[in-house]
Amino acid sequence: MPGVTDLLVNGWGQVWVQREGQGSGNALEPVASPFESEAELGRLAQELIAKGGRHLDQANPFADVSIGSESGGGLRVHAALASGCNPNTHLSVRVHMNRLFGLEQLCDFGMFDHAQLSLLRKIILDRENFLISGATGSGKTTLLRAMLAECVGERIIALEDVAEIGLQGAHFISLQTRQANNEGKGEIALDRLVREALRMRPDRLVVGEVRGAELIVMLQALNTGHRGAGATIHANSLEDVLPRVNAIGRSVGVDSKDMTEQMQSAFSWLIHVDHRKVVKIARIGK
Repeated sequence: MPGVTDLLVNGWGQVWVQREGQGSGNALEPVASPFESEAELGRLAQELIAKGGRHLDQANPFADVSIGSESGGGLRVHAALASGCNPNTHLSVRVHMNRLFGLEQLCDFGMFDHAQLSLLRKIILDRENFLISGATGSGKTTLLRAMLAECVGERIIALEDVAEIGLQGAHFISLQTRQANNEGKGEIALDRLVREALRMRPDRLVVGEVRGAELIVMLQALNTGHRGAGATIHANSLEDVLPRVNAIGRSVGVDSKDMTEQMQSAFSWLIHVDHRKVVKIARIGK
C-alpha cells in the first residue's frame, strides 16, 4: 500500500494502517482484511518471524524481528501468537522506507534547523556521548542513523534487539539479542552484548534502545573512557528522561542519586525528538 508506515492486525478480521503524514497519534485507517481465518493469520505470523531468524510458538508466543533491513529499508515485525494471553493473533508491522537519510537531508526536511545541524555535527566531531529520547515512532532511530553516518571510516558496533540502524560499510557491525530456544536456553540479552562489544575495539559504541540492565553496563563503560557513544531511550518528553533512567536503575538495584551522577558523567548531550522534529538539544546536567 503506497505511503503506509504501520500495519496493525488485531485478529484475522481487523486490519488497520497508518500512512505517512498522519503523525504518531491515533490516525489509523481501517482496511479490508485479506485473511479468512485465525489459523491463516497465525501461519503468516510464524512465517514472518522465521524469516527474521526467530521462532514463534506456544512456548514463545511473542517475537520481534527485522526483515530486509540491511540497506535501511524493510519491515520491523512484532507478533503475538494466539495463546493463553489472548485468543487472537496480533501483528504490528512497521515499514522502514528504503532510504538512508543524512543530517543534511533531515535538515532540508525540517527535522531541525541549520543551527541544530551544526551542533549535531559538532557533537559527532568532538566525540561527545549523546542520548536521543522520544516516543515510539518519533524519529529516534532515523536521527541516530544519520548522526552515525557522519562517522566515516570509524568502527561502529551497534547493539539492538532488532537490527534497524543498518548503516553501510565494512566498519559497521550490528549485534542482535537472541531469544531462548525451546528448552529455555541460549538467550543473549543486551547487557551481555554490551560487555562483548567492549572487547571488539569499537570506535563508537551504540545501543539501539536502552530499557534495562544494559544501561548500567553502558554507563560503566562510558565512565571509564569510551567516547563518541550514542543510544536512544523511550520518553514522551525531555522531563520524562531522568525519571525513566531512575526507574531502570531501581529495577537493577541502583538508587536515583547514583543513576543521576552516572548519567551526568557518561552522557554530554540529550536530544529530544517529537513527531519527527528535534525539539531540544541540551547538555545533560546543565
